[in-house]
Amino acid sequence: MAITLDDLRGDAPAICGDFNKIKEEVIRAAGGNPKEVERLLTERILMDFLQFHMKKRKQYLEKPSEKKKKRKPLELAANNSGRKFRIGTHVILCAYTRKPKRQRKNPTAIKQLIPDQPPCMPTSFKDKIMGLQGSNIKLVIQKQLTITDMNASQDRLSIPRGQMKNDFLSSEEQVSLEEKEANGIHFKGMEVPLIEPGLQVSSIFLKKWKLGSSSCFMLSKPWMDVAKRNELKPGNNVQLWSFRVNQKPHLALIKLHN
Repeated sequence: MAITLDDLRGDAPAICGDFNKIKEEVIRAAGGNPKEVERLLTERILMDFLQFHMKKRKQYLEKPSEKKKKRKPLELAANNSGRKFRIGTHVILCAYTRKPKRQRKNPTAIKQLIPDQPPCMPTSFKDKIMGLQGSNIKLVIQKQLTITDMNASQDRLSIPRGQMKNDFLSSEEQVSLEEKEANGIHFKGMEVPLIEPGLQVSSIFLKKWKLGSSSCFMLSKPWMDVAKRNELKPGNNVQLWSFRVNQKPHLALIKLHN
């Protein structure tokens, strides 16, 4: 039986008799000298304590060792991803599924409901441009006319930058579109010749329009007059082309057949 420090300090009945017997033997051996009694008593108790624990340890080591159960290692499927952790000598693989990131919708990237047609200009418009000595022909945008485009109170056709196929203005022309009217709010814009869907040549104002922190181009007055002459309606698909005559910008509006 192991003798603890609490046992030596108290009056445990299990060891009280043995302790008193040892004490009597030590007093007789020390000849009544208190210091010698304390020294011999301490040595005797420590010696008995060590022998007791050595005997217990020997008994424990002589017991047959139990076979430890081997744990089957965790495995990941070939199509799963995982993370490896080490705890002591064990390696743990934890499988997890990555949550897909939510993609932000870009308003300028919303597709118009228009047929996916290659940019091809009708021969009649090519001939008209050649007759004006035009060159550097570019498709600016292909879009479906919205209710806002055909709103008489708005009187403008929007040309969102995110839907533009090509840049069609020089850097100097873009700077001129930044000039504002006397009220300091609206942009002045520039007047450019326009070949209408009926091949009639007129003029229209091209302006820059602020939309919050972004901006777009638009065809301003007299847009509604052009729309009425050519019977344009919401849902119609149109193409806006640019070309140059004597280095000056011109536009051509084509109504596509659905």
